[in-house]
Amino acid sequence: MKISYNKTFVASGLVMIFIGLLAPMAHKHAAAPFGLLQAHLIGEVQALLFFCLAFLWPVLNLPKLSLWIGDFSLQLGLWANMIGTLFIGVLGAGKEQYIVNQDKIPGYHGIWNDFTNLLINLSAYAALTIVIALIGVLRSKQSTGSDKMVNVLSITLFIFFGCFIAFQMAFPEYSNL
Repeated sequence: MKISYNKTFVASGLVMIFIGLLAPMAHKHAAAPFGLLQAHLIGEVQALLFFCLAFLWPVLNLPKLSLWIGDFSLQLGLWANMIGTLFIGVLGAGKEQYIVNQDKIPGYHGIWNDFTNLLINLSAYAALTIVIALIGVLRSKQSTGSDKMVNVLSITLFIFFGCFIAFQMAFPEYSNL
């Protein structure tokens, strides 16, 4: 029996597990060792999400555009979260905390702080993939009209998440970071 799966998701999951396993090894050289522990945990948990969706993705009842948007959103969201968490560990986000209050990373100003904040905020795109996957699971049949509706919804949500992230970057006091 041949099992179909999304090869890109499996590869991303394996690489994420590898990075997650290596992250805590550099704790003596990091500004915030607790951040590297978080990168370890995030890498392992997000890899599981990649693996679960790798086997679900080929059986979803979705048009190709929505599948592509979901694929892109998952890769963007999870990798941005992983890289942002690694930056927090390396650059420091306080000695005891991973994310501090509802503000930018304390002690760091300028482009690296904004870049790290952007990466962490981009992780919201992973939620879009879950919504698209849920639609694919609940959808009973495919038709041209419903395909267009699902594609329009996927594009609209993708744009909404972009606006939401831009708002959080412009007004970090309303961010969950």
